[in-house]
Amino acid sequence: MAQQPYQPQRGGQGGRGSGGGFGGHPPEPKSLPAPRPVIYFQPDGSLVPALMDDQAEDLAQRLNQVTTTQLRRFYDDVLTLRQRLAAEQRQGRDKEAVFNDLRADFKMLKAKAVYAHGRSEKTMPRPLLQFFIDHVAAVNNACEFEGFCKHFQAVVAFHKFYGENK
Repeated sequence: MAQQPYQPQRGGQGGRGSGGGFGGHPPEPKSLPAPRPVIYFQPDGSLVPALMDDQAEDLAQRLNQVTTTQLRRFYDDVLTLRQRLAAEQRQGRDKEAVFNDLRADFKMLKAKAVYAHGRSEKTMPRPLLQFFIDHVAAVNNACEFEGFCKHFQAVVAFHKFYGENK
């Protein structure tokens, strides 16, 4: 009895045309974590001290496998936005109007984090991805952006202490 050459199945159960996955089950759809609320200011208008201390230190400890270079890439993007905001203000523009102009660039931080996470979960682990998702959703004005900048600065500082030892 002669063997028949292999013919891939089309359609039906289990073939590539049936939705992928094993046994004809479609793969699970990917989804991003939902943003968690972030509060930058206390009722008296001052920054929440825990953002600069406990919360920043806790995140930095969970990011010990992230390289300083990877974290600095994101921090440099934030500093560039902050410098653009300050430069436009010095020219006499309203801070909120300037921030509204920069909002799309700020929102890109989430997309950059998602991309980096997709490339390597080692250099962009879930806690750092969640950090960007949370803060991009929470920042709605120039004051909150400043609060975020200070918090991120504290995370970077603690990360320098707790991060990789190379």
